[in-house]
Amino acid sequence: MVAIATRFIALIAVLVVPVPALAQGVIDLGHALAVTDPSWTGERVFERKAVKGDGYVSGAFSSDEHFGTHLDAPAHFGGAWTVDRIPVERLVRPGVCINIAGRAEDYQLTVADVKAFESKNGAIPEGASVMIATGWDARWPDQKKYMNDRAGVKHFPGIHPDAAAYLAKDRQVVGIGIDTPSVDYGPSAKFETHLLTMPLNVFHIENAANLTSLPASGFTIVVAPIKLAGGSGGPTRVFALLR
Repeated sequence: MVAIATRFIALIAVLVVPVPALAQGVIDLGHALAVTDPSWTGERVFERKAVKGDGYVSGAFSSDEHFGTHLDAPAHFGGAWTVDRIPVERLVRPGVCINIAGRAEDYQLTVADVKAFESKNGAIPEGASVMIATGWDARWPDQKKYMNDRAGVKHFPGIHPDAAAYLAKDRQVVGIGIDTPSVDYGPSAKFETHLLTMPLNVFHIENAANLTSLPASGFTIVVAPIKLAGGSGGPTRVFALLR
């Protein structure tokens, strides 16, 4: 009788204790892939052919690895892990969002910006994924407006290498995401932020969406890239689970 009562109490406890994994809301942080989406070169790098059969539909597609909302694996610029080798626990992490929307087109997130964020919201926790919201995704999917190329030079916001170093080294984040074509700002010709963070095995999310709708913290980032063997990156679903 005592054993039965104990099991009953344990069952009641399971039923009344909230499950942390159940999110209060989910925000989709990516764009759907389409042939008309912007590409780095302006060339068409994504194709999809629909197939209709007898009672079913299917299709085939091909894509550059770095197209649409995508993940840059650390191996893209000198890191150890290709997309299929990134430890899965690094893809589901506490999220932080630093909002710099409304700044100049070539603005770069600074260390001062990050420290101002921390003074208001607390230190960025080790192992977090940090999203940088610029609002640039409002220009998607217009190639001309989104890439904003003038005389062969792109213009869009990014992350200054010093800020990237602070996030990767001082705060030891696992991932950095942004709603522009690159974590390096548009005029960069040497990809300094890529070269600084990826050898430290920090992955990047580029061409993200809806980052301006995120709170500063209190959510989990889920990153689900295509598991491409040996891939330097790949199209990716990204979600924020609000707590």
